[in-house]
Amino acid sequence: MNRPYVECGTKKQGFRNTGAKKQCTLKQTVRYAVGVKGFSFDSIEDAKDKSKWDEAISQKKLFPLYDAEEYAIADTEATYWEGINTRLETGPAKKVRTFRSILGLCSYYALKSFDGQEVQVFEFTTDPGIKAVLTEDGKVKGQTAVLNVGRLQDATAELPQNAVVTVNYKDFNEREDMGADLRPSWSYIELYGIFDAFINIHSATSTEIEFSVNSGCGAGDEPLIDLTTGNIEVRDASGAIVSTSFVPADSDGVYKVTGTGLSNGYTISLVGVVKIGDLSFESPEPTIITLD
Repeated sequence: MNRPYVECGTKKQGFRNTGAKKQCTLKQTVRYAVGVKGFSFDSIEDAKDKSKWDEAISQKKLFPLYDAEEYAIADTEATYWEGINTRLETGPAKKVRTFRSILGLCSYYALKSFDGQEVQVFEFTTDPGIKAVLTEDGKVKGQTAVLNVGRLQDATAELPQNAVVTVNYKDFNEREDMGADLRPSWSYIELYGIFDAFINIHSATSTEIEFSVNSGCGAGDEPLIDLTTGNIEVRDASGAIVSTSFVPADSDGVYKVTGTGLSNGYTISLVGVVKIGDLSFESPEPTIITLD
């Protein structure tokens, strides 16, 4: 005989020990970092290792966001239907945080790409500290959340140009039940996202291309002079790699690549994400070559 099958899924457990001589708490959140779905650090030690963060950033698995000003709690409580002897939850409690970031146009353009996406969020605090979640197999991940990025708000006499971000956590129990409050030896201010790097062609012939590379918003405003031979690639119009020789930057920050049969429509770009020291750089798109 068929009949209903129901699992209530209760998580009731016995009382836990309450002994504590000191309450260890983290201070206010001042920055978020976004992890892609499925990302985690292999251990607590790895999650406290800045080189592991830099590596994950260069692999585009982690994206540090911008300073979180005016951080605020915007939780909503659960709603209930109540009868004479019955009380049933009709709407769950929601964990919500909001913050304001002071942003230029390029940074807002980048931030907006996370709007509406389900991601993991790591929170950096002023201690310095990191709010994260410990998985059942001992790995460290961020809390699951959806970001909503508000409109870019113009500057006023009281407030610079900014945008408000709302963080909607999927389950407030993630941190309450399996939280990992970490205290690394480094601060969030040492952590950078990937920088856009723009290649500006100075001259181009069928045998030689002279160019400089700048990092920053738009066309870039900071010269990048430490690239090496494996950091630059030239492709033909079909997308195939073209064999070239690389000449490092001169005192004016101008590089050269030399070859044969270089032609209009070829492109030049950085090779994926390039690491120089603790920083990572990437060409937003290849630069198209036009011969002089």
